[in-house]
Amino acid sequence: MGNVVQLLASGLSLGSIYALIALGFVVIYRASGVLNFAQGELLGTGAFLMVGMTAAGLPWPLAMLVAMTITGAVAAGIERGVMRPLIGRPIFVSAILTIFVGLFLRAMVIITWGVEPKGMPTPWETTTVVEIAGARVLVNSLASVGAGALALGTFFVVVRYTKLGVAMRAAASDQEASLAHGIPVGRILGATWFLSGMFAALGGIFLGMFPGQVDPNLGLIALRAFPAVILGGLESALGAVLAALILGVAEVMAQAYLNPLLGHFGHNFHGVFPYLAMILVLIVRPHGLFGQQEVKRA
Repeated sequence: MGNVVQLLASGLSLGSIYALIALGFVVIYRASGVLNFAQGELLGTGAFLMVGMTAAGLPWPLAMLVAMTITGAVAAGIERGVMRPLIGRPIFVSAILTIFVGLFLRAMVIITWGVEPKGMPTPWETTTVVEIAGARVLVNSLASVGAGALALGTFFVVVRYTKLGVAMRAAASDQEASLAHGIPVGRILGATWFLSGMFAALGGIFLGMFPGQVDPNLGLIALRAFPAVILGGLESALGAVLAALILGVAEVMAQAYLNPLLGHFGHNFHGVFPYLAMILVLIVRPHGLFGQQEVKRA
């Protein structure tokens, strides 16, 4: 029982990070119809900014807030300077451009911090554990779950109960109608990318805390979170979050129980397990678990 609780906590911790990444994908896609493949590099940028802020002497909480804010500003700058001039162009053009933006961000990280891993500071020892139901659970895992829950809960409250949230939902539904009603769609898109960048930075910070270090390849974790976006449905923020949590737990459980059963074929099988789950679900539900099929009138 204790081992299951420990694995569940680890899975929810990983799923929380996946959820932050997946939500970043979804909010941008809903607002502008663009798949932002630079999301992973924003994650890495946020993590390295955290390293830089703490090295500059900022207290850990303030360093995290500053790293998230700067990463959000970088994301908003990408929207304003790179993506907005492409409005009206085919969507695949914008998606491909985000790949090059991601490569540019990675290059900037390498130029600034080098290619060697950097230590990620934590406010506690990375090996600190607490006893839960007979299981020794890492504080890092609990902190990741708590931070993810707080960030995601705040996002859904903002979207549901604030003027900004109403404007975001309106812009995501119909940009032309929103403009006609006086909603500043450009500012809303910028705010959406800003939030997406903040989520990416938070995920990168907590992702780097367990091994205690980050490297320029950290952004590749976004590729492992992408199945949650597809499974949940590209236009469903709640679906992406739930799918991310499920996949996080499933990946950890697969590593613990399924990999050993497969022998030599089980080496790192848990890494491809989310993609297999995505394929199987899409066979049954092509629009994802919570996605809605678009209805067009003839």
